[in-house]
Amino acid sequence: MPLTVREIAKIAGVSPATVSRYFSGSGVVSKDAARKIEHASKELGYTPRFKKCKDNGIIAVLIPNLQLGFYGEVLKELIEEIPKYNYRIVFIPTIPDSEHYKIFFKEMNIVGVIYFDEFIDLDIINYIASKKIKTVMFAGGSLDSRSEMVHINDIAAAYEGTKYLISLGHEKIIILSDFLKNIGSSFQRFTGCKRALNEIGVDLNENEMLGCGTVTYETGYRLTKQFLDKKTDFTAIFAFSDEMAMGGISALHDFGLKVPEDVSVLGFDDIAMASRFIPRLTTIHQPIKEFVTKTLEAFQDLDNVNDKVEITLPYKIIKRDTCTVNKGVNIYEK
Repeated sequence: MPLTVREIAKIAGVSPATVSRYFSGSGVVSKDAARKIEHASKELGYTPRFKKCKDNGIIAVLIPNLQLGFYGEVLKELIEEIPKYNYRIVFIPTIPDSEHYKIFFKEMNIVGVIYFDEFIDLDIINYIASKKIKTVMFAGGSLDSRSEMVHINDIAAAYEGTKYLISLGHEKIIILSDFLKNIGSSFQRFTGCKRALNEIGVDLNENEMLGCGTVTYETGYRLTKQFLDKKTDFTAIFAFSDEMAMGGISALHDFGLKVPEDVSVLGFDDIAMASRFIPRLTTIHQPIKEFVTKTLEAFQDLDNVNDKVEITLPYKIIKRDTCTVNKGVNIYEK
């Protein structure tokens, strides 16, 4: 007598619907459930003639900047996870004043779009919206009300990071940031920093304590060196990317200063290199794996393009080796 889906489901400890999805390829099945179904099938001597692989179409990822390690780790996670959802993936660089991206949408079955750039060109946004394609803003806020968002609370994360530095006795804190724009994540993080310092009666002077540029290692080094050359009085650095923080640490080292003995440094993102860099970087952890999962899950319901969801995921401070109690060192008299 032929085996039934219910029999396999009973042995596997999953629902019959999960077994059906697994063998038909009509939906996502977790690795754990897939393992149990495979084990139950083997135990019962069931071998399907074939498993269908449903092609749900293509998810396009619009990429503004591949220099950042954060995006590299995101892309690696996307590539690993997207086959589970029966999608293919294409990466489209966003080139200023170019309409090359339209070729992809004309020639490919693109059913969803992931934005990495909070300030992506409005012409691109409107073109994709005209196609009735679901879009998700990844790890940032979107100025476009038509896009879903998956991110952390950047104000709260930066507030908590600044409070952590304050708890170590630091009040003179340099901020290394991306350019502050509208309600973007860098603007929100700066707002969180100001709020924490205002609570202890410290006014964060943007002209003296804020350095802006692309959030790269090179920029972190250059901005920190500028502050040192100007003899800015500070005891800590809060950088809005780990790479900026690492660049800052290198500039401090070249100036003859030690981290954290002379200056504490706090990063943001918790990329893989943060735990490998010497000294190991204390930083704000962004949950990349969860970002990717929630983003891909958003494309499971492509029919409701107009149902906009904002998903806010938890962050946490990862305490390693670059922050310590302020010892009141005058870094220019060493």
